[in-house]
Amino acid sequence: MSQRRLLMAAASCLVLAAAAGAWAQNAPPGNAPTIPGTPPAPPAATPDQKKSGEQAPEEQPPTSQPVTGPGAAGQPQQQAPAEGAAAAPAEGAASPVTPLPPLPAQPAVARTFEDMKIAVLGGLDKVTGRVSTVEIAVGQSGRFGQLTVAARACRKTTPIEEPESAAFLDIVEAKPDDPAAKVFTGWMFASSPALSAMEDPVYDVWVVDCKNPATKAPSSKLPSGNPQ
Repeated sequence: MSQRRLLMAAASCLVLAAAAGAWAQNAPPGNAPTIPGTPPAPPAATPDQKKSGEQAPEEQPPTSQPVTGPGAAGQPQQQAPAEGAAAAPAEGAASPVTPLPPLPAQPAVARTFEDMKIAVLGGLDKVTGRVSTVEIAVGQSGRFGQLTVAARACRKTTPIEEPESAAFLDIVEAKPDDPAAKVFTGWMFASSPALSAMEDPVYDVWVVDCKNPATKAPSSKLPSGNPQ
C-alpha cells in the first residue's frame, strides 16, 4: 500500500508541474510575477524607439527631498532682470549708504576788542628756568634779561564775548658781544601762544592779559561832631 501511495503522490506532482508550466507560457509578459526585494524589470522598447535607434530612458529611483527652485511645481518662474536695470536689494540685506552733502562753511564772526593801557606779559629764561611776570604800559618798554620789550598796543574782547587778549610787541635782544637785534615784531595772542611765538634759544615771551590801571573811588568821610 505504501508504494502505491508514493506512486500516486509522484504522479500528482508531475501533473501540477506540467499545469504550472503551461500556465506560465500562456500568461502575458507584462503580468509576470516579481520576486519581493528585487528591482523591477525595465520596460520593453516600443516599435518607434526600435526604428529610430533610441534607447528607453532608465527609470530614476524616487528621492525623498522636495524639489525647490524656479522649476518646482506650483512656484512661478522668476524672470531675469532686464539689461541696464538696477537689481533690487535682497530681503534682509543692508541697503547702500548714501553720503550726506558737506555742511556749508560758517562765516567767521568778527569780535569786538577794546584798547587797554597795560600789557601783562610772561617771560621764561630757558637756561635758569626762571619765570617772571612783567607789566608794561602801552607806549613804553620793559626789560626781561637781555630782552627789551616795547608794547605798541594791547587789546581785549568785551565781557560778553569769548575771552581774548592780544598785544603788539617789539622785542630787541642785546647780547654782550653782538649788536642789538630785533627778534620779534607783531601781534601775540593769549589764547594761542604758538600761533605767533618768538623763536629764541634762551628766552620765551607770551601775553597773559591786557588791563587798565586800577582806579580807586575817593572815600567819603563824615564830619566829626554834630552840625550846629
